[in-house]
Amino acid sequence: MVTTQLNPAQLNVLSLMAYISTEQEQQELQDILLQFYRKKTDSLLLQFQQQNNITQQTLDDWSNQHERTPY
Repeated sequence: MVTTQLNPAQLNVLSLMAYISTEQEQQELQDILLQFYRKKTDSLLLQFQQQNNITQQTLDDWSNQHERTPY
């Protein structure tokens, strides 16, 4: 079995879990963490689109392409 050491950020979150006493609090924390990662993902996606000149028209064009493998 492979063991993984937790990094300082993971240990910090784990120590905060000691204060959670209900499922509602657990759900609230989970929602906060998901919101944090959604914002990071949105930011990275926007940055990628800007760096690669991807516009809404580009996305629309891609969605209409048919690049299936011929058999």
